[in-house]
Amino acid sequence: MDSNQKEDRVLIKHGVAEFACALAFMIAGGLLIWDSYHRGAGWGSAGPKSGYFPFRIGIIMCIAAAVVMFNATRSKAINSSSFVTRGELKPVLQVLAPILGFVAIAQFLGMYIAALALIAGFMRVLGKYSWLKSLTVGLSVVAVVFWLFEIQFMVPLIKGPLEAAFGY
Repeated sequence: MDSNQKEDRVLIKHGVAEFACALAFMIAGGLLIWDSYHRGAGWGSAGPKSGYFPFRIGIIMCIAAAVVMFNATRSKAINSSSFVTRGELKPVLQVLAPILGFVAIAQFLGMYIAALALIAGFMRVLGKYSWLKSLTVGLSVVAVVFWLFEIQFMVPLIKGPLEAAFGY
């Protein structure tokens, strides 16, 4: 198998992708129904309770998801067509993996260090910029964001041990 055949190999078909998205949508609708029910999904003496409309939206979401899931399993055209090939998935993962890393790092090292790592990493790996340019731009963006949110707007973002060492 040559490299073009490997790149063109279908990894996910449309039917599987539609079913997975509909399942996620149904789970979200179910969570909305559950939460709305506990908040009060009925009608009170003063009108609808706080969960009345979200409860109904959750039901609509679940019904729509069930229809999509049914169609995804029944349609031969959807199940035979390619959703993503190996070659198409690679650039998506090149962006998705660092973003997931950013979310994980931000919880422990703070938003600013995670943003610096994300920006500099993207510039260095995907943009092929030098370490000097990558770190300069990353530090500059983080400094401006820190100044804007922490000092000007006084809106605290997630901080890590480095910010605590500087007294923020």
